Amino acid sequence: MKLKMYFVMLAMGLMSLAVQGCSDDDDKGVSVPAELENAFVAKYGDVAHNWTTRGTNMVAEFKDGQTDVDAWFDASGNWLMTETDIRYDALPAAVQAAFEAGDYKDWTRDDVDMLERKDMETIYVIEVEKGAEEYDLYYNEAGVLVKAVKDVDADDDSEDYLPASLPEAVTAKLTEKYPGYKMLEAENEQDNILEVDIWVDNKKLEVRFNAAHEWVSTTEDVLYAGLSEDVKTAVQNYLTAHPGTELDDTEADKVTTPEGTYYVIELEKGEQDIYLKVNEDGTVIQ
Repeated sequence: MKLKMYFVMLAMGLMSLAVQGCSDDDDKGVSVPAELENAFVAKYGDVAHNWTTRGTNMVAEFKDGQTDVDAWFDASGNWLMTETDIRYDALPAAVQAAFEAGDYKDWTRDDVDMLERKDMETIYVIEVEKGAEEYDLYYNEAGVLVKAVKDVDADDDSEDYLPASLPEAVTAKLTEKYPGYKMLEAENEQDNILEVDIWVDNKKLEVRFNAAHEWVSTTEDVLYAGLSEDVKTAVQNYLTAHPGTELDDTEADKVTTPEGTYYVIELEKGEQDIYLKVNEDGTVIQ
């Protein structure tokens, strides 16, 4: 399956791999060190499998009954990720319900994958198409649509799913602020900002850190209807002062920073998108 989700590998410290035979990426049937074989057998048992190279990692391809499975390991024999082709009806009920109630319910379904990753949330990927358009839809086990990514090429980007290794200071802060969290993805943004998407307390949070690994902000989706009267009054005053402007979404972003909390409400005026920032007390941020 063509996979488009952008999980970042951050300094995983992989050791060089002593591979016999060919060493080009995606070589078939290569021999591997004993520790890799032992790691595979310890996790999956004595199952017939074939090793391939993927960059500095090794992938064991095998069958679980009639199901295709790819298990990723690093050079030291540490398991990283397992990619399993599954039937649509094998998805968690919450994922099926979310898909069938979502914007892509009328699109044609293609491949479905389950991505199990070390120390990260399991992700389910549904590939859909309509005419010439194709999208990969990423859900967690609770049925939350984490991301919808347009397919623009035929590359196999499975390596983008590999678990991220976060700086210790970032992991410590996440554990302190959000105990019991599970990581969905990590991505380096512009201005040396690291965004870590996590799942905790049945909600998705986008947590940002600066280059010094200091916490910058946390963003979560909230319902506009649930905002305080101060915030909604500020929005209505803005709409009144700008005729032709209207709400564009039933949700808003709640952004928490070390200095306080504000909300981002998406508006539209014709083809123009407007993002209105309002403090908790109803003050509009210019």
